[in-house]
Amino acid sequence: MSDIKIVVDTSSDIPKEIVDKYDIGVLSFLSVFGDESYVSGTELSNSRFYEMLDRTDAIPTTAQTPYGDMYDYILKQSKEHDSVIYFVISSKGSGQYTTAEMVRKDIIENDNPNAKIYIVDTMKYSLYITAAAVMAAKMAKEGESAENIIEACKKELESWEVFLLVDNLKYLEKGGRINKASAIVGALLDIKPVLSIRGGLIECVDKLRGKKKLFGKLIEKIKTDQRFDDEKKQFMVVQSDDEKGRELAEALKEAFDIEDIYIYGEFGPIVGTHTGPGAAAVIYKIKS
Repeated sequence: MSDIKIVVDTSSDIPKEIVDKYDIGVLSFLSVFGDESYVSGTELSNSRFYEMLDRTDAIPTTAQTPYGDMYDYILKQSKEHDSVIYFVISSKGSGQYTTAEMVRKDIIENDNPNAKIYIVDTMKYSLYITAAAVMAAKMAKEGESAENIIEACKKELESWEVFLLVDNLKYLEKGGRINKASAIVGALLDIKPVLSIRGGLIECVDKLRGKKKLFGKLIEKIKTDQRFDDEKKQFMVVQSDDEKGRELAEALKEAFDIEDIYIYGEFGPIVGTHTGPGAAAVIYKIKS
């Protein structure tokens, strides 16, 4: 049976219990506040990130995993395992994929010519990547080849749709996700953009007016989506406000008569820099 190490980065918002259960490796991005850089997930917890975000008027930025750190980690995994599969944040939103490919080539040329390293551009963010990593870990345990795992996981990544609501448009504006004029109008008219992932980028796909019954409106959008897999009824919820996240999860369970949410997580500093505090998203299974 092939020994395959599955790796993600902190843009996946992967919950610790899943990391521990499936022995998934995690590479850390950097979160930058002014002149100070912090390693997300170790030097900077999610709760600490949102505390710092609340205390500053400036919008923090993010930076890729330092080249040397990525090189050392993937080299080590390539020596300890038959293969390494790294599911990377969308190349449309980060240069991490390009860096990972450079690392892969350098390792094979310089330190481990027999290494089998696969870099997968997920074209996704957050729990999408976690779901792919979980599938990959399960398939690896069953003895599937790296090639079969990657093929199946690419289909898995396309088998979900997401609707994301944010509490404040300024983070989207500063991150270039929405223009300044739209942000001002949205704030004045109390319009909430509904965001999704299109072509590897986060884009506005609809707008909701008012602050009341927003989750109910999202649920209605899911119910009327002809792609919704009403047999599986599988959902993931990711949030930067646990109270809102729990409210959304309970609303989904009641609306669709299900017992559990597949994966529940929290936006970390990487995605959270763009969505800000108070964000909540539902990711739902669509028909293949």
